[in-house]
Amino acid sequence: MAAKKGKKKSKGDADKSSEQPSEREIAARVELEKLNDELASVKSEVERLRKENEWLKDEANRTKMESHEYLQYMSRKTQKRQSTIAMLNEKNEQELEQINAERTVIVEQYDLLMTLLWQPQHGLP
Repeated sequence: MAAKKGKKKSKGDADKSSEQPSEREIAARVELEKLNDELASVKSEVERLRKENEWLKDEANRTKMESHEYLQYMSRKTQKRQSTIAMLNEKNEQELEQINAERTVIVEQYDLLMTLLWQPQHGLP
């Protein structure tokens, strides 16, 4: 008979298994559901922020590249303008030298003509 006693379920055990969940179990399930929802929400926010961070990194790299390209462009443009200024300065100096040389020749010719005009003519009354 002792073997039968171990196999029998007590009346209290049968009642517990057929009972509905206790308030504590319900509260724990509700809390678990809330936490799962919050976890899903946080995961979603993390994924959104990760994508935004990736986009911002790409944007920063693109801006950095554009800035570098613009800096190179401005450097080349500045060098070109400085070369143009130097070339024009040299050209202007050459033109001034030529003009001064021409002026010297013209002044010499003028002086010669003035000398000839003011000399007394031989054999004129």
